[in-house]
Amino acid sequence: MTSVRRQATGSMASPPEPRTRSPRAVAVLALLASAAIAAFGLTWWLVPESNPFATATSQSPASALLGPAQFAATVVATGAVGLVVAVAAAAPGALARRAPLIAGAAAFCALAVTLVLGDAGTITFAGYLFGFAAVVAGIVTTAVLVVRAPRLGVPLLALLAALVGIAVWSAGLTWTGVTTFLTKFGAALAANGVLVLISAVSVAAVLSWTAMAILAGRTTREVRRFEGSLVRHRRALTVLAALGPLPYAVMRASWLTPWPLFAPASDELDPAMLTTGLMLGAGAVAAILLTLGLILPWGREFPAWMPRIGGRSVPARLAVVPGFAAASVITISAVPLFLVSLDAESFGEIIVFDLVLPMWFWGPMLALAVWAYAAWRRGDTTGDAAR
Repeated sequence: MTSVRRQATGSMASPPEPRTRSPRAVAVLALLASAAIAAFGLTWWLVPESNPFATATSQSPASALLGPAQFAATVVATGAVGLVVAVAAAAPGALARRAPLIAGAAAFCALAVTLVLGDAGTITFAGYLFGFAAVVAGIVTTAVLVVRAPRLGVPLLALLAALVGIAVWSAGLTWTGVTTFLTKFGAALAANGVLVLISAVSVAAVLSWTAMAILAGRTTREVRRFEGSLVRHRRALTVLAALGPLPYAVMRASWLTPWPLFAPASDELDPAMLTTGLMLGAGAVAAILLTLGLILPWGREFPAWMPRIGGRSVPARLAVVPGFAAASVITISAVPLFLVSLDAESFGEIIVFDLVLPMWFWGPMLALAVWAYAAWRRGDTTGDAAR
């Protein structure tokens, strides 16, 4: 009895050693992203006019401080360092021998990419794509619910119909406005294909480096204890993360009223602009719901009304990978957006801008919430009892 009691006490006092997981797949993604970053920098060094960060319309924190040649060299260096770290991390037994070093180097690489290639356009492109996907997913989900779970689907359909009615008859939404927005959106994506590619590579790099830092860090007792703390507070962290897009959602929802915030007067609001705002607002609402899913039952098990997969366990990666990717997008854009806010005419406007778009808070908090969810689903930290 005494030995059992000692074993139980010991298991509560220190986290169990996690299984060593090979970061090879993550390292390969980091390797590819780093190679692309180095190629970007080399291209901009040899052909300066091809550098999109040389213009005022697209700037990162590093490009705002450095000249074109210095910036290109910095990008090459960032990619080169990433290549070295990725190769070292992919070596057999690297975690067992150099875990703290790899974790620190990976965290440094994630920060370097954020500061060197972070651009406000990243969240813009992602926001439009996610908002459009949210609208489509909302329509499909409502249709499925009406058939498979009418008690929930019919009221939801009525709510959506009421919102569309308000948007059309009160706010001035038109079909022409919708098609005009879609046309301009498609043209903007085509015209900014290079920036979209740079943003995608940057997000892949930050995502892979963050994952590598966590994988390597988990072999240390300090990080495992930190994970235990995250799991114990995962509900609070998730609620805080869900508050990130809330101000933006409220602001866009006000466009359905006679008192639209951060927009022209309601009678001067262009239908295409209204379509844009409402779609982005739908994306913000979807982000809130998906974030809360990290602590709600359907974050662990698919709802019964979902065809074929209803009742099955949700694969942790299905939430963790998109969650970390979203956190990467938001965090990458945090510093550039803050710099944009400094162009406001008054200190009060700066505060309002950074509260309506709190990327500085939302990105890191979402990353912590997703990390807590991942550790909770893994079930091998000191916070396991928090389930």
